[in-house]
Formats: sequence, C-alpha cells, structure tokens
Amino acid sequence: MPYPHAFITLTPAERERIKQELQRLAGLHQWKKRKPLQSLYLSDRKMPYRNIANYLKVSYMSVRRWIYQYRKDGLNTFLKHAPHE
Repeated sequence: MPYPHAFITLTPAERERIKQELQRLAGLHQWKKRKPLQSLYLSDRKMPYRNIANYLKVSYMSVRRWIYQYRKDGLNTFLKHAPHE
C-alpha cells in the first residue's frame, strides 16, 4: 500500500458529511459502523495510524485498509448505506 503513514485531507464538504453520518449512526447505536468514518476524520486531523487504532480499539491494519480504501474509492464507499441528501 502506498504511503502507509501519510495523512488524508478531507474537503470541507466531506468533513461535514462524515460528521452528519457519525451523528446518525450514534443515534442508531451502530458503534462498529462508525469506526471507519472516525478513522478518516482522525487521519484528517493528523493523528497517526497507530494512535487511531489504539483510540478506536481496532487493529493497525484495519486503519490502513480504511485509509487506503478512501484513497482508492473516495468517501461514497463508506456512505453507501447512508441516506442520500
């Protein structure tokens, strides 16, 4: 995987969409589904992968996979089950 420790930079619109989806999932008590989105948000805030993994209580490889998936496919992959605006 290229750039395994590079941070991502979300657009303001992506950042806002992630916040909305995190709030929606919290209201539904779907904590596991929040973790990939939280990893994107934290990487945008320049938190290293290892710290993200520890904070979310997931593996380092999960964080790497989510970040790689975002770089490859974009945010819509993480929102495919979210209602469209």
